[in-house]
Amino acid sequence: MSKKMMIGVGVGFLLAAGIAAAAKKGPSAPSPDMWAKKMHEKMEAMPDDFPPKMMFHNVEATRANTEEILSLLRREGSERTEAAAGAQS
Repeated sequence: MSKKMMIGVGVGFLLAAGIAAAAKKGPSAPSPDMWAKKMHEKMEAMPDDFPPKMMFHNVEATRANTEEILSLLRREGSERTEAAAGAQS
């Protein structure tokens, strides 16, 4: 290998390492929980008939309903599995 090529490879390696280190040390995004808490605080300060506030509460209600539906489906699925296992015995 030529001397210029060795220098080029070395500089490229150092550049890649520097970019990787900078990306790792860069500011991290806030956690989803922290974002949701801040949004909830801001939404509570708004009037009740403010459309974004109504939308925000609808999303929360939908999320709660989804969790309830999923837990019911999981419970029903486990009951069916148990019933099928009992029928095979």
